[in-house]
Amino acid sequence: MARARPGTLLYRQDNQNEAYLALDQDVTTIGRSASCDIVIPLSIVLRLHARIELQHDRYVLSDAGSANGTFVNGVRIEQGYQLSTNDEIWLGSPEAAMSFSDPDETLGVVLSGGAPALAIDEEARIVHVYGLPIQLTTLEYELLDYLACQPRKVCTREECFLAVWHQPYDHLTCEHALNACIARLRRNLRAAALQAGLPTPEITTIKRVGFRLDSEVRFTAPSHRPFTMQERAIGK
Repeated sequence: MARARPGTLLYRQDNQNEAYLALDQDVTTIGRSASCDIVIPLSIVLRLHARIELQHDRYVLSDAGSANGTFVNGVRIEQGYQLSTNDEIWLGSPEAAMSFSDPDETLGVVLSGGAPALAIDEEARIVHVYGLPIQLTTLEYELLDYLACQPRKVCTREECFLAVWHQPYDHLTCEHALNACIARLRRNLRAAALQAGLPTPEITTIKRVGFRLDSEVRFTAPSHRPFTMQERAIGK
């Protein structure tokens, strides 16, 4: 029987496009054939390559007798393997790689700490989504921090670009860089929220104007700094 929060596979195509594939059936078949539940159209993948079965509320991966093999974290599996969050699955080779995530694994831990949707430590430049740390580039961090410091405010493209790149915004030369940065930031927030099984912190696009962060944010200073620790909640 399908769970309320199914596990997911993150499949990256050509290291560019990403697809989140829900494991919302008791048995999910994976292979090159169009009859499979998840179709991976690569020559290294057999028509029916592997199965993922829900057993006692945990996901078990097994190879379907493929010649090229099924691997978890670089090791070929010979029998059913119980998957855990962040396990990397290869179908034949790293060319067909997927990352597994089970929100039920981490949800209890995240909720017990009462973690906010976003927490930003500005001194350490660390961002957590529902208590889970995320890796951001310098530009992505600067953009998120700027939006978070303007709670519920629409920040224009000109303001965002100046705050992050420290240069005036020009539509012809700067639009692509800003859009790409926003897209990567959203993708990182979405991946962490998906792992937590909770809603993605929203960055809303205001057409022809700019962006607005519509999420609770908590700013924290490191606890190792006595008498100077500060915390402020935004969006409550």
